[in-house]
Amino acid sequence: MEERKRTILAAVIILVVLAAVLYSFSMNLFAPTPKLELANPDATASADPSGPPSGEQGGLMVEVSTRTVQSLIASLTRYESYSRTVTVQYFDAGQPVGSASAQIWADGGWSRTDVTLASGRVEHAILGAGRLWLWYDRESTVYEGPGSDLSADLIQRLPTYEDVLALDKERITAAGYVERDGLPCVFVEAASRELGYVERYWISETSGLLMAAETEKDGELVYAMSSQQVVSPLDQAAGIFTLPDGTQLYTPER
Repeated sequence: MEERKRTILAAVIILVVLAAVLYSFSMNLFAPTPKLELANPDATASADPSGPPSGEQGGLMVEVSTRTVQSLIASLTRYESYSRTVTVQYFDAGQPVGSASAQIWADGGWSRTDVTLASGRVEHAILGAGRLWLWYDRESTVYEGPGSDLSADLIQRLPTYEDVLALDKERITAAGYVERDGLPCVFVEAASRELGYVERYWISETSGLLMAAETEKDGELVYAMSSQQVVSPLDQAAGIFTLPDGTQLYTPER
């Protein structure tokens, strides 16, 4: 029975990934991305989300508004080779009710994510060449199915770029350049007044990665994500993209 439950769980995850891929494709197929000149990543400038940049040393800041922030985010380029740790927390009535910590490695279009759940159980996933491999610690059974670029974010319990790019512009209430944990970031805030949700995203100008995210419901925090410093290029990659039976799916070239 337990094995059947795990098989069903893996199938559900794969179906969610496929649904996200199809949705994203249909949303963005006919939406060309305008080219924008980004600010210098070494600039020390920062800005209040609702105000103009405060100080512009080191580079020309591109004007960003609630109407243009999605185009700016779409023009960012993610690091192709990196490692980092992401922490996700869930809240109910303002109190923490769960958490997950994910160690991520990415290189050459391949990614591996090890997610430690609140129970202490570790979920492992490797994504590459259009395939997804999923298994749990101390188990040899590996579930394999189709994967996509979106799968990495979904497995990490993160909002995807497509979540931000698919936002209705009328929902975006604030945007700008800010500093988050010492990093220059593009900030965007969106609200769903009917449902009472407010979403906030911080995306690094330098790495193009989502560095933090928050979701509030009726003024109370329900989700928070933060990322530790990104290491790029990927180091100490030996054996990372290897299945429990020793099958090596990908070897980073160094």
